[in-house]
Amino acid sequence: MSPVSAVAPAPPPAPLTGRYDPLAALATRARRGDDAAFTELVRATSDRLFQFLYRLSGHAQDAEDLAQETYLKAYRALDRYDPRRPFLPWLFTIARRSLLNHRRAARPCEPLPEELPARPSAGPDANSADGDALEHLWRVARGLHPRYHHVLWLYYGEGFDTRQVAAVLKTRPLVVKVLLHRARRALLAALRRHRPDLLP
Repeated sequence: MSPVSAVAPAPPPAPLTGRYDPLAALATRARRGDDAAFTELVRATSDRLFQFLYRLSGHAQDAEDLAQETYLKAYRALDRYDPRRPFLPWLFTIARRSLLNHRRAARPCEPLPEELPARPSAGPDANSADGDALEHLWRVARGLHPRYHHVLWLYYGEGFDTRQVAAVLKTRPLVVKVLLHRARRALLAALRRHRPDLLP
């Protein structure tokens, strides 16, 4: 065995999904003490994490603070991350818990729903007209059950599949499918009542 092969790092475990996740590969390196890899993880995910927290919290400063808290918790918990699974849903699970804790501390006497609001999104590059329509859609969607907001955001806004959404919500994929069906029906009914002009 050559000296080079003796010290070469082992390849990351094969992903359970069969798809290569570059973020999981970075997280594997970070688990081994590669701080540069964790810095790259932050750079690669910071925009999406901020948007996720901003849409759920509604406050930019809270989103900034919670994003920093999320990365700190993620760094400390890297030894518990399974690199065979996608990294982003794992990160969002930590972010969601941080937001729940923040809301409980800020409003200790106010009942807190199990899930948090979010919205379907075409992303920041949508044109102005589409962006305005989406913002109006979001205002209508805010009246839905909070669990519906969250599942819609993760599935449509983030593009997660049902297994990944289930991982963030700590539930089963079948439950996610039921939630999505109910959320779409509830949103359609709300649009018919409040903003029929947004319907096709």
